[in-house]
Amino acid sequence: MFNEDSNRFEKNSYFFMNILLEKLKLVRFDVFPELVHAVSPRCFKNDNGEIEEFYFQSNDKNGEDRDHINRFLKSIEIENRSLFLVNQVHGDKVFILDDPGITFNEVKEISADALLTQMPGKPIGIFTADCLPILIYDPRLKVIGAIHAGRMGSAQSIILKVVREMARVYGSRPSELVAGIGPAIGGCCYEVAEDCIQPFKELFPDEKGLFRSGLSGNYYLDLVAVNKVEGEKAGLLPENIFSMNHCTCCSTRNLFSYRREGKTGRILTTIMLRP
Repeated sequence: MFNEDSNRFEKNSYFFMNILLEKLKLVRFDVFPELVHAVSPRCFKNDNGEIEEFYFQSNDKNGEDRDHINRFLKSIEIENRSLFLVNQVHGDKVFILDDPGITFNEVKEISADALLTQMPGKPIGIFTADCLPILIYDPRLKVIGAIHAGRMGSAQSIILKVVREMARVYGSRPSELVAGIGPAIGGCCYEVAEDCIQPFKELFPDEKGLFRSGLSGNYYLDLVAVNKVEGEKAGLLPENIFSMNHCTCCSTRNLFSYRREGKTGRILTTIMLRP
């Protein structure tokens, strides 16, 4: 009996390890061969064959964060390229990456929560650990975007402002855009106080299903549904807005979740136009 249970445990552990190492994709973007994109898993196998967590956001481990970013990019066939990330502040500002001479160190000092670019070979990305990572693409004009849409950014209609910027700067037509929502906390788990719900009641007075009553006067807020409605409001077609439907808090141990764990790592969602 011991040997049988042990063998079953080894098989389950092997399966679980493979799940941990699997990169996530927004499959609807796979129809565009000019794009490279991916969502980082929680763990990877290091050079010693050991399972290690990705560590992306700090400078206190002798450059390990930069090494892990490069390791992840290499795993999706992006090599010898700097990843452009802004200083995320839970706001609604959009940064346009259009200067070929700007460095990633300069960009990371810019406070914003979305990046747009039309330049090939420039990977952009955002970090999340419950907030929504949204990738947006204009297939006609070859414009890519990465959006960090948490509760505060969503309450400020960040996806609407991104779509407007794409129209203003590049001439994008909202009806032609494709938007994919990556892993994020779901309405099943995201419990917030009543004052957090009020901005959404004001934004969407006629919408049902964006939140529901919880315990002790709290509410469960569905930020994925909020951003889908906001995307349609911006002019995107409903069939061009899709979600992975992975709740970071409850559905898998493959993803970091601030709500579940408190201090934790970050998920990296990235996209690049092939050069």
